[in-house]
Amino acid sequence: MSNRHLCRALLLTLAVPFGATQATDIGSVDMTAVLEKSKMGLKVQEQLRKELEPKAAPMREEEKAIREAQASLARESALMSKDLLEKKQAELKKRIEAFQKKAAPIQEEFMKTEQERSRELMAPASKALEAVAKQKKLGMVVERGQGGVVFVDKGVDITEDVIKQMDANTK
Repeated sequence: MSNRHLCRALLLTLAVPFGATQATDIGSVDMTAVLEKSKMGLKVQEQLRKELEPKAAPMREEEKAIREAQASLARESALMSKDLLEKKQAELKKRIEAFQKKAAPIQEEFMKTEQERSRELMAPASKALEAVAKQKKLGMVVERGQGGVVFVDKGVDITEDVIKQMDANTK
């Protein structure tokens, strides 16, 4: 009987590879915060602002003017004749449609540029994430902002550590 126990114990030790001290802890990270709060992320945001502001400013002014025209029309509509009100509403509708037509490609360009810059940040962010995960001996890191995660203890959140690591790698 003791030979059977010895055989089982031997089989079990062979089934578990040597050095199988794998990291089994789980951490979480908010990659949006990493990309927005790291030095590199802040630098990219500033570059985006400088690059896109000249196109955004006139669009904001036009949007503001349209909102003011809508408010003015709402205030004065009770005093207008039906024909004049319909004419003003049609003019405002055309103005809004023209604005939307003009704004759509600019917004698309903004989003495309933003996505390209975010992709540029992903390599250094992933490197920093991997370094922190190894340092903390984490077997898995989940992205907190991507859904599916219902609860994360703050003790497993490594977002700030990833930002620090990314900043340390930024020169």
